[in-house]
Amino acid sequence: MIRGKIDFKSVPVQAGVISDIINLDIEASDYFQRLDDLIGADQGVASLVLRVVNSPLYSRGNKVGTIPLAISLLGYSVLRSLALLAFSRSLFSETRHEAFRLHIWQHSLLTAIASQRICQSLGESGNGDEAFIAGLMHDIGKVLMFTQHPKLYQQVFDHMFASDCSSAEAEQRFFGFDHYQVGAEAVREWRLPDRFNAYMGAALSHAVEANAISTSLMAANVLLKSAGIGARAVETPEARRSGLQACGLDDALCDSLLQDAFIDSLRESEIYKLCMSS
Repeated sequence: MIRGKIDFKSVPVQAGVISDIINLDIEASDYFQRLDDLIGADQGVASLVLRVVNSPLYSRGNKVGTIPLAISLLGYSVLRSLALLAFSRSLFSETRHEAFRLHIWQHSLLTAIASQRICQSLGESGNGDEAFIAGLMHDIGKVLMFTQHPKLYQQVFDHMFASDCSSAEAEQRFFGFDHYQVGAEAVREWRLPDRFNAYMGAALSHAVEANAISTSLMAANVLLKSAGIGARAVETPEARRSGLQACGLDDALCDSLLQDAFIDSLRESEIYKLCMSS
């Protein structure tokens, strides 16, 4: 029985603006102007872009005060990532619910950063920003379900923590649908590219098409969940390694990711600090 419905248009950041940014044709002669117009059309996106470009992560020493200059410094792919980050952050900022912030917001943000770094470690730096976006968006269905039906989703949390079941199983029990279905519907409603179905509308499993982005996303998700960020409990070192190996990572990369210093480094990133500061 479906107990809650999702309004895909009721989000703090204009979903249409985000969709247009993602779908922008970078080969078009006016793409620079179009990107400037789209980012400037949403105060949340524009504000975050300027904050990030002036952070130690990208700062060249001189303060950047305009979107055109930010675009010229960061480039299209980075700006696209930041637009999605602004979109996600605005959704998560609506609540201070502890479980939500730990198991969904922090999990999504850390998964995005980890996915980007893993993609780079696989020799696919050119796909790093797409891997970041994939990590940010993979649990967007949960975000929409929680922000629009917090009391009902609290029952999902309670059931998930009290029993050995997945979030999708608990969602089906209390909503009558799960976050994968909501994610797939969001792809359609927001006119996102079909490839976003693999990020937002499907379980992260071996069935996902094998490429550097999907491998990075699966591994990052496994890594964070096995560390207890986005999951009920911390897994054993052996189980964590086995999960990463199942994603197709070699032993050397598994060793690197399983070091405590790796997750610590994710939390020390400028993006993480900026997004968790408010």
